[in-house]
Amino acid sequence: MPEITQTAKGSTNEVTSREDEGKPSLEKLEITMDKRVDLAVALGIVFVGAFVLITARNIRVGSIPDPIGSRGLANITGSLLIIFGIALAVLRLISGSALPGNLVPNDGQLDEEGYPASTLRYFATALSALLWVWLMKPLGFIIVTPLFMLALILLMGTRSKIKLIAFPTLFSLVLWYAFSQPLHVILPLGPLTRIARSLGLTP
Repeated sequence: MPEITQTAKGSTNEVTSREDEGKPSLEKLEITMDKRVDLAVALGIVFVGAFVLITARNIRVGSIPDPIGSRGLANITGSLLIIFGIALAVLRLISGSALPGNLVPNDGQLDEEGYPASTLRYFATALSALLWVWLMKPLGFIIVTPLFMLALILLMGTRSKIKLIAFPTLFSLVLWYAFSQPLHVILPLGPLTRIARSLGLTP
């Protein structure tokens, strides 16, 4: 009898463990994300899209007929931000209502080992992009773009001399030539304007 009882308990535990394997464990879900913050981010995207559309009204319309117009890119970008922001907000409301409280399972994955996420790196990248735009006219595309790419590569933790020097320089020169010569896009050259004009590379 004891052996039969022990066997029955063992089989019951096996069935219970198998059932538990099929059910999601709250400990494995890592419920650490606040649904209110996530919804606020989605609504913030909608706000940015609306701001882009409103600001685009101040862009001067060109005199040459154009189906897209000078406001086209801004209008398309603002509209897409609003559409996807609303869709994201609706999805967050639906998925968030499935669980009580304000915390929901985290959608993301753990950082890659040895390459943790960094708030400082994120803001430094955004600042570098703003500086690239701000310094484009006084320094010129050929000078400021390699510096911008160098900053990004350093932020990613790369220390190879080839990747830090050769790649940003060659990529910027090829990109400038492709846009300025075959496509005839005038990019600012800053102090290199006179040299480029003497070589017939820019008007």
